[in-house]
Amino acid sequence: MTAFRQLRLARLWFLIGAVLIAVTLYFALKPGGPPAGFPYADKVYHASAFFLLSAWFAGLFERRAYLWLAVAMLAFGIGIEIAQYLMPYGRTAEVGDVVADGVGVVLGLLLAVVLRDSLFARIEKWLTPN
Repeated sequence: MTAFRQLRLARLWFLIGAVLIAVTLYFALKPGGPPAGFPYADKVYHASAFFLLSAWFAGLFERRAYLWLAVAMLAFGIGIEIAQYLMPYGRTAEVGDVVADGVGVVLGLLLAVVLRDSLFARIEKWLTPN
């Protein structure tokens, strides 16, 4: 039994999600870090990125897999912080970033629970009306 939702365009949605992961990883590890902008901007960036990633992938998985999705997202965030710690040029690891990631994950999954139906299922239904 698979935890993936039955979507006709599942491979496309997953590929786009993989690109989102790659873009997130690029911006998390590129030299110099994010622009400052305002106090705690870095935390807002982390929470926003993990909100988007969690909400995106929640649309691909059945609800019973949301706990594992949350664990995977947090592991990704912790992995980013470990990579930043190991980098030789100006990036630092912060526990606060992992907390912000966790806030984003929780909010993304809450949105998925509130919406009930997968956003992707809605889009696919709209693309092919009966």
